[in-house]
Amino acid sequence: MFKNKFYILSLIVGLVLALILVVAQFPTARPVAKNVPVAIVNEDNGAMGKQVTDKLTSLDSFGEGKSATTLNWTTVSSKADLKKAMDQEKYYGAIVIPKDFSKHMGEMTKTGKSTSVDIVINQAMNATLANNIQVLLSGMITNMSTNMGQEMLNQFKANNVPLQGVNIDAITNPVTSNVEIIHSVKDKNSASSAYFQPLWMASLFATFLIYTAGKSVNIKQKRELWQLRLGQVGFIAIIAPIIGMTTTWLVTQILNYTYDDFWKMAFFSMIGAASFMLIMFALEMWLGFAALPVIALLMLFSAPLMQLAPEMIPAVYHDWLFPWLPIKFLLDGAKSIVYYGAELFNPNTWNLILVGSVGLVLTFTSIIKDWFIIKRQLNKA
Repeated sequence: MFKNKFYILSLIVGLVLALILVVAQFPTARPVAKNVPVAIVNEDNGAMGKQVTDKLTSLDSFGEGKSATTLNWTTVSSKADLKKAMDQEKYYGAIVIPKDFSKHMGEMTKTGKSTSVDIVINQAMNATLANNIQVLLSGMITNMSTNMGQEMLNQFKANNVPLQGVNIDAITNPVTSNVEIIHSVKDKNSASSAYFQPLWMASLFATFLIYTAGKSVNIKQKRELWQLRLGQVGFIAIIAPIIGMTTTWLVTQILNYTYDDFWKMAFFSMIGAASFMLIMFALEMWLGFAALPVIALLMLFSAPLMQLAPEMIPAVYHDWLFPWLPIKFLLDGAKSIVYYGAELFNPNTWNLILVGSVGLVLTFTSIIKDWFIIKRQLNKA
């Protein structure tokens, strides 16, 4: 029984698959955010604003060792410029020190009022990480305010400044924070990724059936092979828009997601479906049925993209694997359209078109391989 090679092969395949499935879960096992881009805006002209800016930007690591979250601070000149940068998905969050911050701090003993800074959170970049950054920045302001309040009280006591009639609460907590959420994901937290799996699986099974149908055609001339392949590609061009639009419509009807521009999202889904189907069909043309596990693995390794921000993904995955996954272009493009109002033909759309074009080239070059096999079979007959 064990002379049959498939018994040994079953063990090898089982071990290899176990290894692959464990490796695929590596990014989500212990995700730690590294070099998270955040910004600070100092609109105050006084010394206190600069002092606070320097103190906050010096804090760039939270936690211990390899599990520490690290921040990458950037100074932005104005709140208007900050909003533009956040529209371009550059920062997860920011602290804005308002104009006259130093003046209000200096008048605190007279006015009895604390002053405030703004925390701006770019939630749609990744809701989980953005919310964590909100907690982190709020904690930084609270700790800084507590320390500043204690220093002020110590100075008053050292200088014998009378505190009768002074609002002690304002002195002990001189700086508060106001949180502003922009590009909110409220009521549509997964609206940009909800159709990813339906679109991917629909594309996979559709192309597999088209590939299987072509296998049953009896080819005797090269012209017939070209006609078959052109017909298959033409059929993909017909059904891909239908699958893309229908998937988008089903998401709105069943999951109750609403898009500001349904047709923009639908056309993007059509392009995504066509891109997926063309690259899948090309893999099937070159690898045959072996393409199915390859396509399944592509989906498996793409799963962290739906959960984790790029800054939470290990460097090896982030730099070498994810840039080559076509699913990344679909998710990033959909996010830009849904939450940031990007145009239909944004950079991710062009990347999807490039993926589809590569699939088209591979499909037609596979004719050379197929005709060589067919011609050899005809000669034997």
